[in-house]
Amino acid sequence: MLENTANERLLQFRKNLSKCVNVTTKQYTNKELILSYTPVKKRIGFITYGKAFIIKTDIDGNTTIMRELKENDIFSNLFFQNSEDEIYIISNEYTEVTFIDYYSTLKNCHLNCPFHTNLVIQLFELLIEDNRQQNEKIELLSKRSVREKLIFFLKRRANKDNVFKVTTSYKAIAEYIAVDRSNLMRELNKMENENLIKKEGRIIKLYI
Repeated sequence: MLENTANERLLQFRKNLSKCVNVTTKQYTNKELILSYTPVKKRIGFITYGKAFIIKTDIDGNTTIMRELKENDIFSNLFFQNSEDEIYIISNEYTEVTFIDYYSTLKNCHLNCPFHTNLVIQLFELLIEDNRQQNEKIELLSKRSVREKLIFFLKRRANKDNVFKVTTSYKAIAEYIAVDRSNLMRELNKMENENLIKKEGRIIKLYI
């Protein structure tokens, strides 16, 4: 019910966007750069179709998937850090993105409509949620062992029946939790042998 309410709110948000702010829509092919850090051009966008990854590359060339973005997820380079690490967003399949002009959201609406005020409130609510998910990733990466990271990841994404469905790939999951794919699969097999989980195709049932 809560998920349906959130989706309805996002759909209404998208429907009313063009009333008083500048929006643009762009399509991306698989593995195409969508957004990177820039201290000058502030951008806010959300996925209207497809999937993408927020990726960090350190000075040694090591890449980490910080977060997967799916339909209706919002993102912004407002929260990207200006550091030696490079942070960028790349599409993971054919993806469509709607960009909101950051500065037009801060100006008074020429129509003086109440929607503009609600837009700013909703926008920052969505950005706060985005920041919450980034903090979740930081907590995940603080886990020391492969099992600790895996359990944290699965529990956060399992449904109310403790079932997790692999919608991407095990390689993508391994990159997201910052472990080797071989170590990930080995740990999953160990956990299944210990009756902590049960794998059936792309479905993982949790007993922990």
